[in-house]
Amino acid sequence: MFYQSPGALHMHTFYSDGTGSVRDLALAAKECGLEWIWITDHDTMQGKPEEGIIEGVRTLVGYEITPHRNHFLVGDVDEIISRDLSPAEYVAEVARRGGVGIVAHPDERATNEVTEPYRWDDWAQRGFTGIELWNYMSDWVEQYTPVRKYFHFFFPSVALRGPTSDTLRWWDELQVEGARPTGVFGVDVHAKKVARMGREWEVFPYTHCFNRLVDYLQLEAPLSSTFKEAEQQIWDAIRRGRIIMANQGRGSAAGTTFLALSPGSAPATCGDEVARVQGLTLEFVCPRPAEIRLFQNGTLVARVSNGQKLRFDCHEPGHYRVEAWRRTLWIMTNHIHVI
Repeated sequence: MFYQSPGALHMHTFYSDGTGSVRDLALAAKECGLEWIWITDHDTMQGKPEEGIIEGVRTLVGYEITPHRNHFLVGDVDEIISRDLSPAEYVAEVARRGGVGIVAHPDERATNEVTEPYRWDDWAQRGFTGIELWNYMSDWVEQYTPVRKYFHFFFPSVALRGPTSDTLRWWDELQVEGARPTGVFGVDVHAKKVARMGREWEVFPYTHCFNRLVDYLQLEAPLSSTFKEAEQQIWDAIRRGRIIMANQGRGSAAGTTFLALSPGSAPATCGDEVARVQGLTLEFVCPRPAEIRLFQNGTLVARVSNGQKLRFDCHEPGHYRVEAWRRTLWIMTNHIHVI
């Protein structure tokens, strides 16, 4: 049995270019039903003394290394690593210190009046913990135009495209290669305020973003009420790929499971390695009807057109993950590794 813990990562306070305090973010997370958040201000951990359990929300403080390009989310470390290093150097330094390192918004492409692409340049780089497959604010800004900006502000889901095909291809190829980085969704929320039409608007509030892209940790025990224990549960789940990612704009994904079931063995979940044995079955269950797609090494191998369960008799080794669609992408799992 696995216990789910919903949370969010990649967010900014007023210690960098956000507008809220550490406590503000924790309270917004509580309002949205999240159990944990990972704060990643730009090149600073000024909020570190404030981390802990705030109104029931396990609030972790890391940071984002932000040179002009090649941004990198860092967690489970106590010191800032210089953004003046090369990407290869700071990726290696995070690993050397035993930290968690996530490649942020790797496939940004757009240049417009509010942004330029902060993409990851060297896709041959290795040694990181994970990849931010979908970044909420990055996706929204990528679709920004002077003509569409107000429409997309009031109807932001229309602007979203989801993870790029190149990012997913890279992620799947790294599984086959053996690197096996964890996939995560990130919100990248700043809650920036702008003056338009005689009043102030927030693009977008912390609660708005926390109600969109959510990472559900798959834990062997409920998330601890002791901060240090909870912190290690969170970092461990991220390192192991025990995460089911959700676009909650398409509905809550609470209760979603992706399991490997084999006779005489305990169930395994995403991020786990399982032996290919007779009777091995992969089972995905979600709380609402959806189009469910199962991929092996990035190739579609099974589909349910409109249902809440997919069962697949697994006879071949590979790296298996699931996508569930409700008009657009709703749920994405990390891989189960069948050897």
